[in-house]
Amino acid sequence: MTRLMRFVEPMIGIVVVVLLWGLVARVAANATLVPSPTVVWQAFVTMLDGDLPRDILASLAHLGVGYGLGVATGLALALAAGSSRWVEAVLDPLAEFLRPISPIAWIPIAILMFGVGRLVPIYLIFYASLFPIFVSTLDGIRHVDRNLVNAALSLGASRRTVLLHVIVPAVLPSIVAGARLSLGVAWMSLVAGEIVGGDSGIGWRILWYQEFFQMDRVMAAILIVGAMGLAADALLRLAQRALRRVNPSLASGA
Repeated sequence: MTRLMRFVEPMIGIVVVVLLWGLVARVAANATLVPSPTVVWQAFVTMLDGDLPRDILASLAHLGVGYGLGVATGLALALAAGSSRWVEAVLDPLAEFLRPISPIAWIPIAILMFGVGRLVPIYLIFYASLFPIFVSTLDGIRHVDRNLVNAALSLGASRRTVLLHVIVPAVLPSIVAGARLSLGVAWMSLVAGEIVGGDSGIGWRILWYQEFFQMDRVMAAILIVGAMGLAADALLRLAQRALRRVNPSLASGA
């Protein structure tokens, strides 16, 4: 019964939204401006036989490269800052200065640097996903029990051993939380980057459909982005559950 409720409860919100959407479409009585859920579903089915699979693969490639590089870089910088007060004094203010700047603000510079193409969304995703995991991981390192670190050092453990076997396991909840936050902003940057500076992907296709006033396909593409983001977050949740078996402290994480 509990498993059934876990499936049913999220569906309630989705059903309510779809019903309200259908009501608004009926009141507007304009299938072009406000396509109904049925019209959007038909558009989605039609898109499956067209360029949609290729667009999805292109977006996943942009996300995979940009997000992977951003998370790896943010994690490495956080570990470096957590291991050295001098490095932290240099990186932390710089990160706090750059973090509030929206990735969208860098689009003109990205286009000038890379031209219109796949590098623009990859760069924006990299930039957006770097800071959440950096800040979250560094905050986790700051709250590591210093007694554990000092005990390991007193037993003769090297700094590298302390980092890998004491600090990293202790900050796994912060790493997972930062990774999920990074993934959310990565999806937003993906769409913005593909719309303005990309030449492929779901975001680019949304703009292409808009040029031809195919709002049913625009809505279908937008919903696909949301579904893909939900699926990606679900995968991170599964990874989090797997990590809990190794480190039970993750139960109190994100």
